[in-house]
Amino acid sequence: MNRQRKQKYVDTHVQGALLRRIFVHWVVFFFVAGMTLALMMALVGDPAMGMIERISTQSGQFTLLALVMLALLPVFMLDTTRFSNRFVGPIGRLRKQLRELGTEHETEPCTFRDNDFWAGMAEEFNAVADLVKTQKQEIERLKSQLASSGVTSRS
Repeated sequence: MNRQRKQKYVDTHVQGALLRRIFVHWVVFFFVAGMTLALMMALVGDPAMGMIERISTQSGQFTLLALVMLALLPVFMLDTTRFSNRFVGPIGRLRKQLRELGTEHETEPCTFRDNDFWAGMAEEFNAVADLVKTQKQEIERLKSQLASSGVTSRS
């Protein structure tokens, strides 16, 4: 089952938290990489120049690094969102079907996409949904049996 998702964000709470975390990691990485590069350039630069002067003369190289890092940020965020759909999507679908099962006492069989995580969870849910359906049918059968025997039920 390889259907395309219609929405990019399945669970904005979970995916938003994940994107914020990726963004913080990116900022920390960017800062550490920039500081490391600045320190390396200052240490291996012209010893006749002062440390601040060496760093300021190398700012063009830092600008290139900054542009590359900024260009990669949206790619990282988009990839993280797409990847997170593989575990957020199935949980969202399962929650919806659990809600249906709880209110309507039946639901369609649960299916996940081919690349989604937790495919076994859909099979386990379907087994429980079948059990609920069977028990509901048995209750209805017993109620009708009681009604035909003249005993009133309290439901």
